Amino acid sequence: MKCIPENLSLLHSGEEDLRAKSIALIQASEDTTLHVSMIETCMDMLQYVRMNTPDMSEDQVIVALVGASVFNSIASAFKLLLGGYYQSSGLQIRYVMESGWLLDYLRTDPKLVQEWKATPEDKRQKKFGPGFIRDELDKRDGFTAKKRAEHYKRLCVLCGHPTFAGFAMLRPQPNADAHMGPFLVPDLLEGCIQELVQVSITAWQSFMRFFPAKTVPDYKARISYMEKQNVWLKHVYGKPDDMTAVDELKKLIVRLEAQSI
Repeated sequence: MKCIPENLSLLHSGEEDLRAKSIALIQASEDTTLHVSMIETCMDMLQYVRMNTPDMSEDQVIVALVGASVFNSIASAFKLLLGGYYQSSGLQIRYVMESGWLLDYLRTDPKLVQEWKATPEDKRQKKFGPGFIRDELDKRDGFTAKKRAEHYKRLCVLCGHPTFAGFAMLRPQPNADAHMGPFLVPDLLEGCIQELVQVSITAWQSFMRFFPAKTVPDYKARISYMEKQNVWLKHVYGKPDDMTAVDELKKLIVRLEAQSI
């Protein structure tokens, strides 16, 4: 008796076939290839911090756990979008987005990390729910257009809750019937990758503020990230490179290495 039923094996074969086709589409697009490279870079940085921060404080341990869940959700989202499960990928993307905003909010007050950990579930929505956090971040940043709420709602409607509008994520063509199982739609593939790279960058940048660089390898890792992000920003958004911070870090590394000789 087979441990995996035949139909599930056939489903996996279809996912692997779509994965190869999705990768070919990514490779054919310079923009999408850069998006994927940035996604990997964010994951690399999350892993670097967890593996190279000895003697974490209790707050850092808690934040590192959030970082681990973000890493796994990014990996899951990417695997799902390559395999043709766009709606399911979007659900993981929403988790990464929500986690990034949570970390951004927790860094506003040193007491919040422990408070978040200790808050019981029946009070969590009031004190740390997504809506509350979005509002607090908007107040802090002086944003009045509610763009965070719009982004969150869009992912909820399309991917996070059973809605009729969400069935668009299951249609190979706009007027076609919903498809059960994996399928390939280049626009949905590209859209999911664009969403994933944005939330991955936000999550990493919020995460890293809890772990200031201390060693030469730390600074070199940050420089590598900043250089890659500059390339991505320039190519995708046409923004000129701002190498000031990178140049300052490189000077600092030279001084630190000279002191160690």
